[in-house]
Amino acid sequence: MLDGLRALLDLSRLDARLASLQTELAGIPARQAAFAEERAKAGERLVSAREAVVGAEQDQRRAEGQAQDQEAQLAKLESQQHQVKTNEAYTALLHEMDQARGAISDAETQVLEAMERIEEARGALSALEEQLRATGERIGTQEKEIEARAGALALEIETLQAERARQSAAIDAALVQRYQKILSRRAPAIAVVAKETCLGCRVGIPPQAAIELLKGEAIVTCGTCQRILIREELAQSVP
Repeated sequence: MLDGLRALLDLSRLDARLASLQTELAGIPARQAAFAEERAKAGERLVSAREAVVGAEQDQRRAEGQAQDQEAQLAKLESQQHQVKTNEAYTALLHEMDQARGAISDAETQVLEAMERIEEARGALSALEEQLRATGERIGTQEKEIEARAGALALEIETLQAERARQSAAIDAALVQRYQKILSRRAPAIAVVAKETCLGCRVGIPPQAAIELLKGEAIVTCGTCQRILIREELAQSVP
């Protein structure tokens, strides 16, 4: 029976390793999705930065057009100065000319402001492009690493599953069946007993169970967590 317990302990350790690898492999798609999301967000930021440049350039052209329109209007008004016949009409014409000059000044100010925004937007775009280039390289490297890791995990899992099948075949079928039943409810299926305490659930075991464990003639399970119990010194003897 002690040999059977040692074999089950080996199987339990193998199962723990398998479970860890399978959990890591199952988590890889989420990590890949996170990379894709990071790429998408980077693309959105780049689009926004480019739109800021285009928007500022459009503002500049719009203001330049307004300035040209007002300059044309002012030239037209100035050409009419010698055509007015009354003081009232002349005063009104001068007022319109002043308005046109004010509009030209406002438009020129808007042109300068737009040029400043263009410079700032282009600088921000250039910095962002450099940042995203580095980000893209990093993500690309990580994607390759995680793809390689997925392949390595799948290969190791396949190898361990083959080893598990070999180990299971060498253990009494009834014992393996009992182990599997416990494993289906909780993992690990085996718990070490130290100082008459089940280390699986941290609950003390009855004196009779401790005596049975010392005899080593039968499988003893924890009355609380139902795990198969193994003495600490026996567990330590299994490499």
